Amino acid sequence: MQNEVTEGDQILEELSEINEDAIVLEPQSTFNRAIIGSDTDCRIVYSVTKIIRALMEEDGMDEEEALEWFEFNTLGTFNGMEDKNKPIFMYDEFIF
Repeated sequence: MQNEVTEGDQILEELSEINEDAIVLEPQSTFNRAIIGSDTDCRIVYSVTKIIRALMEEDGMDEEEALEWFEFNTLGTFNGMEDKNKPIFMYDEFIF
């Protein structure tokens, strides 16, 4: 999937012109495909389901491993962060 332009890439490009300080998850080659939009404050909105799928595809994790990795390494990073540019994570499916 390298070098493939995703809808997330397009959203990010448009958003960067409005809010160049919006926090973007790295590596973008993995996480941009999980971008589903932005909010009224021009923060990036990620689909948790798509993040989990991307981690499974890129790193060969099963669903449980990917969810644990996401919760610890990504959500854990932003938990309690007081930054108006931090991303929003939307649980668009129940993952239990």
